[in-house]
Parts: sequence; structure tokens; C-alpha cells
Amino acid sequence: MNHELRAMNWFKKDSRSSTLRSLLSALRSPKGFTAIEAVMIVVILSILTVSAVVSYRLTNQDKATIAADQLIADIQYVQMRAMGIGSSQNITFTINSSGYNAAGEQKNLTGDVKVTSTTFGNVLTLNSLGEPTFGTTNQTISLSGGKTITIYAITGKVE
Repeated sequence: MNHELRAMNWFKKDSRSSTLRSLLSALRSPKGFTAIEAVMIVVILSILTVSAVVSYRLTNQDKATIAADQLIADIQYVQMRAMGIGSSQNITFTINSSGYNAAGEQKNLTGDVKVTSTTFGNVLTLNSLGEPTFGTTNQTISLSGGKTITIYAITGKVE
């Protein structure tokens, strides 16, 4: 009986050690990355991304383009609002300022861009069809940074 017990213990030890050996060899396999290597890659990529973003500066022309897109979107919003409500809506500009009032909401252009002039006065009125009420001549809004926004008469198209 003692002999059988020794044989069973020997078998258990051998199976445990072979399992441990196969587990250790799998961990040492050069097929993948360790956790430390993966973390280091993420850290290095993060540093490179931050340095690329920080080094990119917007020019005045970029800021003016962004502000023009914002103003075009706000004019189109007021047009849709006028059509949805079924009554005239206004956009009031303050010349040489970044602030304007679009259908009762105070807005500011981004990037220190200012409205330098308009050819229709300070108030743009859009009727219940979304059309500008300034007549049959196209009108413009000039922004600092050299951007000009055109509002087409009758259709109210803005670009």
C-alpha cells in the first residue's frame, strides 16, 4: 500500500511540474506584448499626440473661417425658426463687435472675430418664408480676418 501511495504522489508531482512548465513557457513566448510594453506604447503615443496638437496654431484666417461658418449656421437657424413659427425673426448685429442677437439669443463669434460692416444696416429681418426683407439686391456681412458672407435677395441663401 505504501508503494502505491508513493507512485500516486510521484504522478501528481510530475503532472503539476509539467503544467507549470507549459504555463511558464507560454508566458515567456515572444508572440505578444507584456503589459509594461503596451503601457509604454500608449504613453509615447499620447505624448506625440499632445505635442502635435499644441504645435498647431489657428491663424486669423482660420478663425475667421470658423466664425463665418458659425454665423452662416445661425442665419440658417433663424430662417428655419421664422418658417416654423410663421412670423418674422431678426438678427441684430453690433458693428465692430463679436456679439450679435439671433432670434432673442445672444451669441458671440469665436476667435475674437468681429463683424466689421453690413450692407443692410444692423438688423437682418427674415419673413415667415425665411426670405430677407431688404429688397432685391444681395447683401453682405464683412468679418475681421477678411471673410465676407453673402445673403442672396429673395431666396435668402447664405454663403
